[in-house]
This record gives sequence, structure tokens and C-alpha cells, in this order.
Amino acid sequence: MNFQQCRYAEAIARTGSFSQAAKELFVSQPNLSSSIKDLENELGVQLFIRSNTGARLTESGHDFLKYAKRIIGELNLLEDRYHSQYKKSFTVVSHHYDFLSLPLAHISQQFAANYQEFQLIETSSKKILENVADFAADLGLIFLDDDNRHILEHAFLHQNLEFTALGDFPTRIFLRKGHPLAHLPVISKEELEDYPQIRFHQDQTGLNFDEDALAAHHKQNIIYSNDRGTIMNLLCASDAYASGLGIVNSFIKEQIVLIPLKDSPRHTLGYIVNKNKKISDISLAFINEIKKSLSEKMRNT
Repeated sequence: MNFQQCRYAEAIARTGSFSQAAKELFVSQPNLSSSIKDLENELGVQLFIRSNTGARLTESGHDFLKYAKRIIGELNLLEDRYHSQYKKSFTVVSHHYDFLSLPLAHISQQFAANYQEFQLIETSSKKILENVADFAADLGLIFLDDDNRHILEHAFLHQNLEFTALGDFPTRIFLRKGHPLAHLPVISKEELEDYPQIRFHQDQTGLNFDEDALAAHHKQNIIYSNDRGTIMNLLCASDAYASGLGIVNSFIKEQIVLIPLKDSPRHTLGYIVNKNKKISDISLAFINEIKKSLSEKMRNT
């Protein structure tokens, strides 16, 4: 079976005729018929019912075409990728970090001549690893701490990923400005136990891939979400709290307070790339923009 046979089958099914498909594809009808016959013999099924009035798919042919059209679609995308007018895409996968919006906006302007699509996908730790390993993303943003470092470093090695640190950050507690604890200069874990915690929902892998910087107390009420905007709205509407690295530069910083956690462990923020792919100029520029944002955050802390 080859791509050409898939295209032949799709054209016959669409036109309802071997002769019409042959004209559309600029091949002779005998060659088209012979190619489809070879395909049917190879698969061991009949794809079309031939008659004087045309051709129609069998049940097996209908099933085959569903998969063939996926292959044809992917092949068309690959061909378009190298068309002279094609513009590239840039994709970043990350935990739910507020500070990445400005770097992406700057990059989208700087590389507008050669790139058409710019994507920032906020997702789980597991998906970050998978997307970078499968070349679905140019780079990923993730953090290491004492709880996840061993398992993540093992995953980096197993999936041929390279991690580069961008800096170490303590845990910050996110609260609405009117929260009963919002006046404190520092918060202990014990002071948080009576309040609900909002956490990002992670894939249930059985591994410690938590994105949240602070573990949940076993008696706490927990609210889960996988959307950063929803979590911020929940914070503003309740006495719940969230935890994170506290790197915020959007309008939401006017609605919440970020308070250091007492005796907080350090979290190493960094990016991962696939070792089998040369890092692109746009990735390097994006990383530099992140470093600028982090430097500004550290100066203002």
C-alpha cells in the first residue's frame, strides 16, 4: 500500500466513478483500476462495487477510506509545510505561568515575517514532556523541586530531553486582597489548613507530577481546575488560596496578594528541549524574553 493508492481510492469514492477519478488524477483508467485491484488483493478485502453506472464503497471500503483520508490530510499538511508561501509555527507548552504572555507577544511581533502561528499551551507536566519529546512543541517550561526532581530527571533522560535552569524561586501563596490572611508578611502551612486550596488538575499517572508548589493537607477541601483564569476568579471570589512561584505581571496582580510561605523550599524553574532537534532562533529569542521578565520580577521583589 502507498500514498498514491490512498489518493486513488479517495478520488473514486468522491466522484463515484473510476473513469472520472482517472481524468481528475491525470492517469489512465486501466492503470487506476489495476492499482486499486492490487490494493484490494494486498488488503484481502473488496473496496468498491463496480457497475455500469459507476463505483460505490463497500463496508470495508468505507472503513478503509476513514483512515486513508487521515493519511492524505497529514500528507497535504506536510506538502504545504514546504510550499514557498508557507510560514512556520512556534509552540510552547508550559505550566500555568502568567509571566509568559508578554514574552510571547514580543516574539510574535519580532518573528512575524517568517512565522504565522504562535501558540502557548498551558497543560500538565506529563503533556509538557510528551509534546516536547514528540516534536509537537518547540520547548516546554517546567519546574523541579525536592518532590518531583528525581522522577522528572529520569523522564528527561528516558525521553532524550535537556533541562536548563532559569532560576530558583520560593513558594508564594496567592490570596485575594480581602482574605483574612492577606495582611501577614509571611504565612505558615499551619495557618492555611483551615482554608480551601485551589489546585491545578493533573493527569492521573500515579507519578508525582503536581504543578502546585504546596502539597494539600489531608483534611483540606480542595478545588480543582485546569484553567488559570478560572483559578484566579475562584481566588477573588472566596477565601481559598493557591500556591505557586509567584511570578505575575498581568492585571491580576491588582486583585491578589502574593505572600511568602514560611520555610519554603526552593523550586527550580527551567525549560526543556528535545536533544534530537537543534534549538531554533525563535526559541532562543523567547528564552531571552523570559529571562528579561524574570530579572525584572527579581528586581521588584
